[in-house]
Amino acid sequence: MKLFFSLILSIILINVHAADVTIYVSPDGNGSGSRHTPTSLQKAVAMLPDLKKTHPKGKITIILQDGEYELSQPIYITPENSGTKDLEIIFKATKNANPIISGGKKVTMTGNKLLKAIVPNMTINQPYDLYVNGNRAIRARTPNIDHYFNTGKIVTKVDSQQKSKVIQQYEIPTTLFNELAALSKRDLQKVWSNIYFKWDNSIHTIDSLNPEKNSFFSTTARSIVQNPSTFYVENYLKALDSPNEWYLDRDTIKYIPVQENGSLEGVVPVLEKLLVIKGDSTLSVRNIAFDGIAFKYCNVKFKGYDFSQAAQIIDAAIVIDNADGIVFTNCEVAHTGQYGIWLREGVKNVKIESCYLHDLGAGGIKIGETLIRKNKAQWTFGNKVENCIIHTGGLNFPSGEGVFIAHSANNTIAHNDIGDFRYTGISVGWIWGYAFSPSINNKILYNHIHHIGWGVLSDMAAIYTLGISDGTEVSNNIIHDVYSYDYGGWGIYTDEGSSNIKIENNLVYKTKTGGFHQHYGKNNLIKNNIFALNMKFQAQFSLIEAHHSFDFKNNIIISDRGALLQGAWMHGNVNLDSNCYWNMNNEKCILMLSTKNYGGKPIDTLNFVQWQQKSGRDAHSILQDPGLIDPKNGDFRFKEKSVLRKIGFKPFKLSEPGVFGSRKWREKAELPKEVIEAFDASVAKNMLP
Repeated sequence: MKLFFSLILSIILINVHAADVTIYVSPDGNGSGSRHTPTSLQKAVAMLPDLKKTHPKGKITIILQDGEYELSQPIYITPENSGTKDLEIIFKATKNANPIISGGKKVTMTGNKLLKAIVPNMTINQPYDLYVNGNRAIRARTPNIDHYFNTGKIVTKVDSQQKSKVIQQYEIPTTLFNELAALSKRDLQKVWSNIYFKWDNSIHTIDSLNPEKNSFFSTTARSIVQNPSTFYVENYLKALDSPNEWYLDRDTIKYIPVQENGSLEGVVPVLEKLLVIKGDSTLSVRNIAFDGIAFKYCNVKFKGYDFSQAAQIIDAAIVIDNADGIVFTNCEVAHTGQYGIWLREGVKNVKIESCYLHDLGAGGIKIGETLIRKNKAQWTFGNKVENCIIHTGGLNFPSGEGVFIAHSANNTIAHNDIGDFRYTGISVGWIWGYAFSPSINNKILYNHIHHIGWGVLSDMAAIYTLGISDGTEVSNNIIHDVYSYDYGGWGIYTDEGSSNIKIENNLVYKTKTGGFHQHYGKNNLIKNNIFALNMKFQAQFSLIEAHHSFDFKNNIIISDRGALLQGAWMHGNVNLDSNCYWNMNNEKCILMLSTKNYGGKPIDTLNFVQWQQKSGRDAHSILQDPGLIDPKNGDFRFKEKSVLRKIGFKPFKLSEPGVFGSRKWREKAELPKEVIEAFDASVAKNMLP
């Protein structure tokens, strides 16, 4: 084998610049690695350690030709085959090519109204996803996609045999109970119950049925499931009743095509990861770039799921540990069962630029870990996600987030388009309260975050923060269409202990609960924002503390329903001034619902003058139409600026947030019409009042 690589190496080194090496690969390559006789991707990666010895400086470029590179195992990059301070290693698509690194196995399904494919050993691997014509198929479920049952009575008790587990009993509709009761014991144990509750979900098999209560029993490691919650069940034959649904019947995939078809090709993910970049605490992987490459088709080996906020226990298609200076440019990550990319332990100076992440089982990008390592050299910091499109996530684990930052500092998330997620768009921090937090100096800038929630989970936001966050900035973002199932569909949410955060020049509109909400925290600045046309409240404040909570200045707050301010504004340690309030439906009245503290009963509904007199706040604020062109139809430009000068509001450019570049790239960031229509329908159907 060494002789083979030496021969290839000698051929490659002919007619190349002294400092640079180029290797050509193709999906069926078996040659030397030259332009005319490409080698395989796996062999090219295996050549890198020897190439580093002979060419310690410059560039080694691996050129991927067009086609699909089907992997039998992930690509591994370690310090042995990575770049160095003086050597860059580049994986790059050849011009006009679309190389796809795939962890999927192709299957041919034949039939007519019902297509079938026999796939040996599938029952062992427990596939959770199937893709047909590049689209995710739906596991056979009841009720069908975007519909849910409401939970009936839920009874929870500790398992007498396994004290660490609980058994829950769920009352279910009679028609569903009868369907499940008709299954054999073996088929019943293959049924998954998927319960949506608060900010997460739980997926478990059904242990048994109780005919006296029309209910089923399910064992979980822990549970906070309670009403109101929703659920569906999946993976039994009678649920296979709609186009694009599939069911795994032992070793046979059964699929209902969208149109009658004698044969279709499907893809079943068989790898959990596609790319693993792994250094250690003493030697990092360095100086690797990926340009123009697609990573598709992978999933976890599914064995059930206990709730974990932000789907933080779920892995990723691309996982990076102990690395410095990794770059992804113009890449695509799609058709995953989990997160797309995870910058996990000891990762710094990674750039993810102009990449397209979509069709994600969980979220888009995770940065950091939910534990704080003792060795600070293993902390993750200083990474950038810029000009990326991150769309359509939470398809298996709905609490997956667009970008999730935990215990990580000095990251920049800028000019991205993040949309079509069931939970939060961007989350920063992982400390509840005022304990030490490494999540400081993070910059969340110029992002467009929209169509979040789908009315199926609760307690979410487009941008969500936790813990002491010195130097963190949330500025110049446009946020809209955030709808939770029950409580908590906010635009910007400073949750438990969020402190020392600057929130400035943001436009937030069309959310369920409010444009801004502070649960509790200290010394935050909310300045020069527009909070408009949110359903329940425009801004909310929940918990009174002895210290100063925040300043709320130079903001424009516009309502067409409900209250402008809700919560503890009257008695909390907050400073409000130089704001412009406006109720589009009643210019003489501003409704303010004030409570003494979180969960307290309403004590006042005030007009604007009463509010100023009783609270002693907002002395230089005004109740006046701010002069926007057409806010109800999404035009938040100003007709004239005389009102703005009264409160010191400084207009910010609404054209700057979101992705930049070619027209084609900017158009890709627009969600398809059918996705927006499905979002609106789900919100109307599933969201509680």
